[in-house]
Amino acid sequence: MAIAEGRTTTVRRRGFLTAVAVLAGSCANPQAELALRAPTAMVGMSKGDLMACAGVPERMTTAGDAEFMVYTRQQTLIDRDVDWEPNPWLGPRGPLLWEPDVTTYVRTYRCEATVVLREDRIVEVRYNQNRDATLCYQIVGNCVR
Repeated sequence: MAIAEGRTTTVRRRGFLTAVAVLAGSCANPQAELALRAPTAMVGMSKGDLMACAGVPERMTTAGDAEFMVYTRQQTLIDRDVDWEPNPWLGPRGPLLWEPDVTTYVRTYRCEATVVLREDRIVEVRYNQNRDATLCYQIVGNCVR
């Protein structure tokens, strides 16, 4: 009897772990995953192919034999939360005058991709530190499939 209970517990644990793995995998963002894979997948691509898939960069500079092309995407989201509060001067039983209490939340997301080229070939793709991978996809999404 103890062996059967042990097997049942093991099967339940495996089922639970499988369910957790499936749920975690279903939350993944395929665009973000593609953008995070791009720095290795784009190495070796020509400058012409880069310009064809990513477009004209925002900034370009050269240092020695290296050419740096910088692409940026930025998105600002504004959320407003409105709560209706009773007028403090008239109290809750006054002529039912309510005033809005507005709270505004502003969040800015950004991705800056720096592409390093030598001899018209990509040798490195770097993203900024606190990047939003979905915005990075907007830059490199057409370059990596």
